[in-house]
Amino acid sequence: MSDKQCHKLLSAVALLLGFLTLSPNINAQGHTANKISPSNNYSDSKLNFTLPFHLIDGYIFIDGQVNGKKGKFMFDTGTPFAFFLNHHFVPLAKDKYLSEGHAASGQFIVLHTQNRAVSIKLADQIQLDGLKSMPHSNFDFIQNNVMDKFLGMAGHGFNKIYLFIINYDEQTIDFQAFEQTGNAPRDAVEKDKIIVTLPFIATGGGKTPELDFFIGHEKMAGFFDTGNLGSLTLTQTMKTRLEQEGTLSVEEKNQLYEPHEPALYCTIKKLRFENQALEDIHHVQLEIGKENKIGMGYQFLKNYVSVWNYKNKTITLLKR
Repeated sequence: MSDKQCHKLLSAVALLLGFLTLSPNINAQGHTANKISPSNNYSDSKLNFTLPFHLIDGYIFIDGQVNGKKGKFMFDTGTPFAFFLNHHFVPLAKDKYLSEGHAASGQFIVLHTQNRAVSIKLADQIQLDGLKSMPHSNFDFIQNNVMDKFLGMAGHGFNKIYLFIINYDEQTIDFQAFEQTGNAPRDAVEKDKIIVTLPFIATGGGKTPELDFFIGHEKMAGFFDTGNLGSLTLTQTMKTRLEQEGTLSVEEKNQLYEPHEPALYCTIKKLRFENQALEDIHHVQLEIGKENKIGMGYQFLKNYVSVWNYKNKTITLLKR
């Protein structure tokens, strides 16, 4: 992939995430992620399965099919819907207007659903038939600039019903069904590999795990999102304080990809949750703003095998 293509990938994903998380009109018609298709069953007879993925610039893409048409889904825990489809690649009828909004760049996007049910297959491992009222929109800006066979996103509405384990080294996500009692599957985690279990508060319609961390002695709100490469927003006061404490090193340099504009990148040191020390995070883009918040995306998650349990509201970090 060329430098230009890499930059377009980052830009396109950033636009998409900006639309999903920031648009004030996303629920303009009173539709939430859970209300769009409450009758859909996002599991099949195969209770446990493993999806291999392609890692592209820190983003997770999974081979799949929609109505038999092959392509790739982005696995994004920050997307509220179970599946958010691209009708520019997969023919889908605009039977029902759902909502509309703007991307972070100002690009106008309209959401529709179709009356006819769709079939979705993921990596030849799981087949979901008869899915109704799947939200879809025109993601030609991703299809044309990033991935010509872009099917859409697989998001929170799908992954929340499983305990899932992300392994960046093996490039796999293991999905395990909960027991009928609602408990996590037995022996899902090797106890001798557990580093720490992080209890979180589910925000943003339940899709975003949030909890407090410490950088040195400074408390910092953090959130987890596989669609985030790793981010840090600080007030100027906090930036100065962390630099003086030696827990933050900042460098201004040109971005690797076009248009090669200058940006702030940092290394975060002495990161911890309560008394548990965590790995330093490198090459995180820093923004100066009105709040202090750290995005625990790829640059952090790649250091661990992570176990996500939305029912118990925990993320467990394991040794690689």
